[in-house]
Amino acid sequence: MKRLVRYLLLLIGSGTGITLHAQSVEQWTAWGDAAFAKEEYYGASRFYAGALALEPGRMSLQWKQAEAARLSNQYPLAIELYARVYQKDAGRSHPEALRWLGEMQLCDGRYDDARTTWNKVLQKEKDKGSVIAIRARNAIAGCDLAAAGSDGTFQVEHLPAPVNTNDSEFGARTGPDSVLWFSSLRGALNDDGEVQDTTAYRIGIFSSRPTPQGWEEPISGSTPPDAMGHSNANLMWTRDGERMYFTRVDVDGTKHIAMRTSNSPTQLLTGLEAHPDATQPWATSIDDRPVLFFAAQGGEGGMDIWYGELKIDGVSNIRNAGPQVNTPGNEVSPSFDPATRALWFSSDFHAGLGGYDVFRIGWPDDPHGLQNVLALNSPANDLYPVFDGVTGKGWLTSNRKGSFAAKGETCCNDIYSFHGMATAPEPDTVLLAASDTISPVEQDPRSILARLQGEFPLKLYFHNDEPEPRTRLNSTRQTYGATYEAYRRLFPVYRQENDDPAAIDAFIQDEAERGRRKLDELVQALIPALEQGERITLDVRGHASPLALNDYNQHLSRRRIESLRNHLYDVENGGLKTYMDSTATNGGVLRLRVLPFGEERAVAGVSDDINDLKRSVYSPEAARERRIEVERIHVEEATIPITLAMDFDMGTVRRGEPRSFEIPVRNEGSEALRILNGITSCDCVSIEVPKDAIAIGNEGTFILHYTGRTRPGPLERTINLEVEGSAAPYVLTIHGNVIE
Repeated sequence: MKRLVRYLLLLIGSGTGITLHAQSVEQWTAWGDAAFAKEEYYGASRFYAGALALEPGRMSLQWKQAEAARLSNQYPLAIELYARVYQKDAGRSHPEALRWLGEMQLCDGRYDDARTTWNKVLQKEKDKGSVIAIRARNAIAGCDLAAAGSDGTFQVEHLPAPVNTNDSEFGARTGPDSVLWFSSLRGALNDDGEVQDTTAYRIGIFSSRPTPQGWEEPISGSTPPDAMGHSNANLMWTRDGERMYFTRVDVDGTKHIAMRTSNSPTQLLTGLEAHPDATQPWATSIDDRPVLFFAAQGGEGGMDIWYGELKIDGVSNIRNAGPQVNTPGNEVSPSFDPATRALWFSSDFHAGLGGYDVFRIGWPDDPHGLQNVLALNSPANDLYPVFDGVTGKGWLTSNRKGSFAAKGETCCNDIYSFHGMATAPEPDTVLLAASDTISPVEQDPRSILARLQGEFPLKLYFHNDEPEPRTRLNSTRQTYGATYEAYRRLFPVYRQENDDPAAIDAFIQDEAERGRRKLDELVQALIPALEQGERITLDVRGHASPLALNDYNQHLSRRRIESLRNHLYDVENGGLKTYMDSTATNGGVLRLRVLPFGEERAVAGVSDDINDLKRSVYSPEAARERRIEVERIHVEEATIPITLAMDFDMGTVRRGEPRSFEIPVRNEGSEALRILNGITSCDCVSIEVPKDAIAIGNEGTFILHYTGRTRPGPLERTINLEVEGSAAPYVLTIHGNVIE
């Protein structure tokens, strides 16, 4: 298909005549319509773009592309197109254009524009009690919520790779033994790590376990779709770990709620015949009575929240959650927290910041009514909230800016964790006083690093536009220590510029100063580990306030990460330098891996007005956005056991700068292994294998050569190792991050 598209573009550009021009427009449109009918909205938007390239002014095409862009979460494109259609049409042929323009402006965080649009919608609506009038008033109230800002009840953190990918991850829930279960809609990747345009996307259930070094590589929790085309999603375990409930999806997209145990086959729940599209189950107990919440159409509007009495393999006495929860819009992804007796869900109609917002309400009775959980919400879609009031921890799904994506900033969902105030101490748990110091008995370097990892991310803060202000450089010679000292000297100005000095003082002491102390603690923990020959990678992500454009912020974040690299080079009289240069004689290595740029949108209430320095520079909210985060400490094993699937992380490398790495491997098998050669997936890496066979229990060394011939960004390549006597190749996967 891609070759055909390129071919048509070449023909169009060559001026082959009016007949081909007309046929090409129709063909592009037909392809777009076919993709749209299959709910492949991103592909449809690209086909419509091909047609519009030939006839830019055709309003019917602009409408189709606007709809496809909206449904594939391409908010800026949708805004542009709906605005064009409304300007031409004034609501005659497409009366929904103004409403969808307002929705997309909300989703992109353009609250001033959204308020203007929704006031116009309300003004034009004759029936002030209609669904569209109610939605307009809710949307305007959502703009007010955005202006008021978050109360900081919860802190939200983006889960790193390997849990999140460039595909869509959603519906995270904690299962037995602290395992994280989630769903993922995954497609194939090409050699550049990009998601390929394909209809072969599969929904699957995965699990991952937290470790001191980060999250384990996710394991598929279900087999591939069976002969009938079934696949599974939205898995949740009961608290006793005996049963799991999930959504079974047929090949035609039909959904059913199902149940199984670890030893029994899947059973479809009975009693849901009146709700054939029921999905997103949540099994719980309220007042010692088993209850199942789920989402399905009908009732108050589109998707509604429903609940019924659960009898292991069936549901009875099903009722709608009622108008306090459900609206003429969509309410989805319910969950229930027994500790706070609160029902959590997402809605795209109640007053919110844009897209779907997270809400909670006491259940079954709440004198305080519905609450928008502002601290969790963004302009984009925020879904699948799960909260444990005992621990104060929860999970969230969002396509907000900063999520991993290969088809646009907000195309794909990622999993986020959040934490707030616990309602009660965990049972059978000894509560210890918090401490910023290392326990005297904690002597093992790996144990110290593991403890620090448990307190991550390590957040390091900067003054506005520092270091190297007003430039687009990617590098700096300044160290983080020097930039922070200059930042510290400005703290009196921050206090002077804030009407509430207590708030900025709390940020300075509890966040900025704490981050600086924790960096020193990290350095002191790294030294003994590296002296033992450990190979350590620090995953670092940049963030920035919204005062500059995204492209500028990208460069600024790279300079800030570079200042941390310089700091580690210079600290302790250069004691870490040989480890960072990979020249230490004991084999110890310290690397920084630059992760994709973090959220471009600051929290609600942070100004991007250069003339409003109190809010855009000196406020606690703005100061909190100007940071980099060390997200993960990854400690490699000294040697890699030779298996059918192996991984090696070469950390951060530069484009155009060849490097070589030694990969020590160990034969833990039952016979000697002779590796004949290695075949790579691209010319950016090659490998030298040991000339002699590796005896049982012995070690050998691979020499990995990185040629520098690759694009900047995350790198993942495979090397197929031909092993004597093995029909299947042994696969070594190379990971890294390429910078300019």
